[in-house]
Amino acid sequence: MQQRDSKSDTQITKDQLEILSVAEGFFQSSILFALLNLRIFEIIGEGATVEDLASQLGARADTLSRLLNAGVVVKLLETEDGVTYRLPPAVGSTLLPSAGENYLGNWLRNLDYCRLALSRLDEAIVNSAPTVDPSRHLGADKEQTREFALGMHNYATLRGKELAHYLDTSGCETFLDLGCGPGTYAFHLAMRNPALQVYLLDLPDILNVTKEVQARYPLKNQIKYLALDAVTSEIPGSYDMILVSNTLHMLGEEASRGLIQRLYASVNHGGSLVIQAQYLNDNLRGGRWPVFLDLAQLCTTANGRNHSAAETIQWLCDAGFENVKLQRMSIYNTNGLVRGFKA
Repeated sequence: MQQRDSKSDTQITKDQLEILSVAEGFFQSSILFALLNLRIFEIIGEGATVEDLASQLGARADTLSRLLNAGVVVKLLETEDGVTYRLPPAVGSTLLPSAGENYLGNWLRNLDYCRLALSRLDEAIVNSAPTVDPSRHLGADKEQTREFALGMHNYATLRGKELAHYLDTSGCETFLDLGCGPGTYAFHLAMRNPALQVYLLDLPDILNVTKEVQARYPLKNQIKYLALDAVTSEIPGSYDMILVSNTLHMLGEEASRGLIQRLYASVNHGGSLVIQAQYLNDNLRGGRWPVFLDLAQLCTTANGRNHSAAETIQWLCDAGFENVKLQRMSIYNTNGLVRGFKA
């Protein structure tokens, strides 16, 4: 009779560990999102007891302590006695509004919104339809719209500095940021080029947040706001440079092609159209974040899907733009630039 290795029978395999690591990821993020949505990080200040926190939240102390202890396990909170809790330095420097441009709270709440939508990804696949109302974060729900725009600001702060380094606006007098969101990219470009006349175009409810964000920057530029739906409205004026940043993935190919064709007329001769996006690989199977973004669009938009740089280059060429090229930025930036010129 063949003897079995009892040790190997009781060991979890590497393959099992990898699958479990993927499946169990939601536990940690759920703890983070719960602490964030309850404003625990902000309430806790220099330190607070379970009883004080529970009183402010209107929760039972014994129930809240379970979440706080889980926060300690994943290193989002610290405690020595299980009674008083405080923030680790890394949490305070990123999850308190006082962190300024390092703050990530609004972005993380957007990820929580995506998490809820993606929890029904199987339905989105079968129905080829979003699992949430696409208009909710684009005006229908005022608070969610504000959270969405501020989340985009969190995301864009560091990347905006890098865009201003890689995208040369010298020689440009007029600049349109179409689908500007919080305007963060445009504001960083404007700080580098104070002579740039900046036009910001987006939906009215989004622009309310853009104006709030503008107040955070020491700008000398002329800033004008255009409250329009870029997909359905005529684009007023013409510009030396038009930036469309992280927008086309919400529209899908047909609407993206149509917008680019219309924008050709809005670019001055010698000017350029710049499409900033988190581009999929040409085979559509990577990178990691662009693939996640593609599925998020399936669950949160009516027709959106992420796109590759090669597709985008073709769209610009078909619209009449010339010398169309992709420019990557640093390895820490998931964004890339496709830029085409109008002769």
